[in-house]
Amino acid sequence: MTIRRQWLIVLILVAIFSVSINAFVLSSLTDRYFVDYMTENYEKHFSEIVEYSKIALSEKDFSLRQMAIELETHLDDPITRIKLYNAKGQLIVDVANESDMLGMMKNRGMFNRMMELQSEEVDHAEILDKDILVGQLNITRYSSVENSIAIRMFKAALLLNSLISIGIVLVFAVIIGIIVSRNMSKDMVQTAALAQNIEIGDYVSIKLSKIKEIRVVQQSLETLKAKLRLKNRSRKRLIDELIHQSRTPLTILKNHLESLEDGMIDMNSEEIKICDEQIDNITEIIANMSNMIDADKNEGRIEVEGFEFNQLLRQIVGGLRVQFNKKAINIDVLNHEKVTIYSDKYKLSQAIYNVLTNAYKYTSSEGKVTVKYEKQNKEMLIIIEDNGKGIKKEEQTKIFDAYYRSNNDNRTSGEGLGLFLAKENLQKIMGTIRVESELGKGSRFIIKIPLAI
Repeated sequence: MTIRRQWLIVLILVAIFSVSINAFVLSSLTDRYFVDYMTENYEKHFSEIVEYSKIALSEKDFSLRQMAIELETHLDDPITRIKLYNAKGQLIVDVANESDMLGMMKNRGMFNRMMELQSEEVDHAEILDKDILVGQLNITRYSSVENSIAIRMFKAALLLNSLISIGIVLVFAVIIGIIVSRNMSKDMVQTAALAQNIEIGDYVSIKLSKIKEIRVVQQSLETLKAKLRLKNRSRKRLIDELIHQSRTPLTILKNHLESLEDGMIDMNSEEIKICDEQIDNITEIIANMSNMIDADKNEGRIEVEGFEFNQLLRQIVGGLRVQFNKKAINIDVLNHEKVTIYSDKYKLSQAIYNVLTNAYKYTSSEGKVTVKYEKQNKEMLIIIEDNGKGIKKEEQTKIFDAYYRSNNDNRTSGEGLGLFLAKENLQKIMGTIRVESELGKGSRFIIKIPLAI
């Protein structure tokens, strides 16, 4: 059974149960109140009839017709008949109830059925004037006030109105249930579709539900989707970076071999050492290839080693120089000081690589990108500056978020992960990154890392 159908059934049952209980309680209270009212009303009429009869019989010239008219006014449900006798026991007034209500009930076929269920009783009263018997009263009424026609009709009306209320509430419950269940089932279907799309690698987005529980599930799936997407993009990024890392030693080897072939340099011990170092770099890249492609291992593992920073920086810039030259962007390292750092060489190089790639994207032809660094106590300050189009002030706090791209980035490629991953890598080696930028004039990315971790 679907959630939509279950929700509809539960809503209908709750509506019926609630209205039934409410109708039962309300009917019971109203019925009890009406019965009490009818009983009190009967006792009042009884007293008034006795009092009136006493006054009328005490007069010598009383009119029997007038007395009959007066007593007829007291033929109110449950009183059906009034007989007045004089002191000698002679019947002098006899009035009975033949109201329109009885006629209506006869026309509806209700009278015979109700009369079969009820009987009559006679209440007797002696009329005394100064302790002298002046007359007697026989007041015929229904055996129980609750059996009176008015109360039975009242109960029937209560039951009918309760059934009508249940019907109205049931209709509204079904309509509301259909609307709510449709929205709920729609959200659940979208959530299921989101999970299936994540499973097959289709990272579509959906509108979050207004229902808290469903929204929490959707947000969890969105988080999972972002993590999976990030891992997949990270694997692709690592492969791309592996190509860039391999390009530098291969380019150096190719250039040296071409120079040797052209006779521009001699194969001496220094040249052999340079070529040997590049071969070692390539060997290390190939040996660490599995770890570099495995994003999970790469993200959670810190490998600390000592290395000379200027050499690492020039190797990164050398790998990117061909790309920068094709766009006619000048890239320079402004320092030559040798500084040894004990950190994760891979994560630091990737952070610098991503910032330089970002500068490449947003710097126009004939532009300039510079890299400089300096030691500050136990930290290294690295500044990467470009004269590109800059970043809006309101966007400067967002550019390090995953998948964030400026509204002006339509012409540039990428997934909006470069600066996010740069920040992530730097945080893992206890470093920081921030940006200073002015729109139309360029940006400065300031990186701080400890000399040893």
